[in-house]
Amino acid sequence: MADENITLSVAGMRRRRKAREALNDRIKDTADALVVSTRAHAGKMAAAKAAADTEAAEALAVSARLYGSAEDVSELTGIPTAEVERAIRAVGVPRVKDILDGLYEAAEAKLSERQAGKQNRPAPTAAETARVPAQEPTADAVAAASAT
Repeated sequence: MADENITLSVAGMRRRRKAREALNDRIKDTADALVVSTRAHAGKMAAAKAAADTEAAEALAVSARLYGSAEDVSELTGIPTAEVERAIRAVGVPRVKDILDGLYEAAEAKLSERQAGKQNRPAPTAAETARVPAQEPTADAVAAASAT
């Protein structure tokens, strides 16, 4: 009786095998795409980390130049002195000077914008600078305050 419920033909078995192979092919394609996208993402993240490491080293070198010593920067940031000195050597004097020049130019531009903003502002009028005398509380305000 058990044999009556099982009606598998050769064609049916071939269809199932083809369906299984198609599914396996799709799974392999998906896995391949995942590997490619993950490797591309890892490459981007490695480049971003390298850029961040470079910026951090430049910031340490500029700070050491401004403060005058790697020990002072180490004390302020909590970064070991050896690491600060390594960053200073890695960056180099010309790059530090370029960064400092850019910082000075940005500061001067901001200062000149501030000064220009103050000069373009009209002087306050007498009404704006006049002191408003204190008003006596009204009877309604006194009654409301005493009711609570």
